[in-house]
Amino acid sequence: MTALMWIEIALLSIVACCLLFQLFYYWVYLAQPYYLFVRKKAPEPETAQQPSVSIVMYAKNEAENLETFLPLFLEQDYPDYELIVVDDDSTDDTEHVLKRMSLTYPQLYHTYLPGQSKNISRKKLALTLGVKAAKYDQILFVEADSRPVNNYWLRMMSQYFSDRQQILLGMSVLVKYPFRFAAYDYFSSNLQMAALALAGHPYMGNGRNLGYNKQLFFRQKGFSTYNFMDAGEDDLLVAETVDKRNSVAVVSPDSLMLVDMEAGWMWKEYKRRRSIATPFYKKFPRFMNGTEQITRLVVIAGTIGWAVRAVLLSDLILLLVASSGFLIREASQIAVINLTAKKLNVKPFLWMLPVYDLIQPFVNFYFYMYGWLSSNKDNHWIYGKKQRCI
Repeated sequence: MTALMWIEIALLSIVACCLLFQLFYYWVYLAQPYYLFVRKKAPEPETAQQPSVSIVMYAKNEAENLETFLPLFLEQDYPDYELIVVDDDSTDDTEHVLKRMSLTYPQLYHTYLPGQSKNISRKKLALTLGVKAAKYDQILFVEADSRPVNNYWLRMMSQYFSDRQQILLGMSVLVKYPFRFAAYDYFSSNLQMAALALAGHPYMGNGRNLGYNKQLFFRQKGFSTYNFMDAGEDDLLVAETVDKRNSVAVVSPDSLMLVDMEAGWMWKEYKRRRSIATPFYKKFPRFMNGTEQITRLVVIAGTIGWAVRAVLLSDLILLLVASSGFLIREASQIAVINLTAKKLNVKPFLWMLPVYDLIQPFVNFYFYMYGWLSSNKDNHWIYGKKQRCI
């Protein structure tokens, strides 16, 4: 065999291995939430009790959202809970909205973070004040731009709290967005979070729908480990202590949080903050998610390359082999993501998925570099170097 043939075999083998990893990733990991619905066996709550719950919400200039969404939190079908809103020095009508609503809803409380309070992440400081003010040990973190899918959301989430299960990983989806790709990217991030947790590798949480035990929060000294960063109030809080024994992914159409992210800058800020936190995730999830994106590009590029070569050589068999592997991978992706979305009552992404699939790794790489280049602002790379020296 000539050297050229050996090179072709090696390249074809690389593409084939990447394709196998892609199929493994989709059907063994990413399909875990879908398997719950197929088996009709969600994780069982460890107690039939309905614990008292404190909901902690951060708000800054969110008067309009609070006016619309607060009643949906305050009218949950649940016996004993409170909602604490921490107002971060808002300059709009947030304070007036909270005072007026507290007259109607006795379970609504609010506190205030003064403007002169100094902290790299005011949001972390605000949430810490909310946790300290909470009456109950079981806490659910939510945000002012979100709303529960129905009035059973609190019941569905809180039933999983127990002495052992102290971290609840809830999902959220975008219902208003600047462009459809943002909804897909957000959903796939939540799906990865839940899927890896169900597979025994929890690694992050979503601050719009996150359950946490108050005593655990203070045992790990809250956000102190990452207090020098302006991001990571949700995922890094979880990443520091989560494991498969003390956490559970709550995957149900009744446990979703619906999010409004209409402006492009909101999605950009979400991606920026996530890119800053990513280097601190656990190694295995980082390996799986990073390898998935690399192998995805290899399969796409390899398929295009072999298809072009097959056309130039008029080799029908090579063209069929190249296209069939790619189609199997695309069919797997469409099936796993859209079937899971359908089970969660989320609008499926249908045939635009291949387009989103192609551009997502480049978008993620852009925001990763964006986070890396702006890292001097929060010094998280310096922290990483210090940790490796200890």
